Amino acid sequence: MIKKLIKLKILKLILIGSVSAAYTLGRYCDQKNKVKSKKEKKSLPVTQ
Repeated sequence: MIKKLIKLKILKLILIGSVSAAYTLGRYCDQKNKVKSKKEKKSLPVTQ
């Protein structure tokens, strides 16, 4: 019984950790794409 509870708690921690890591990674990639698109927009008017 106690071993089962410990396993469930560990599983819960792993699940929460993976979800938060995926969320953080997604936000980081979105931020990186925004910066990249801003740089592209700035470079277009310069070339004539």
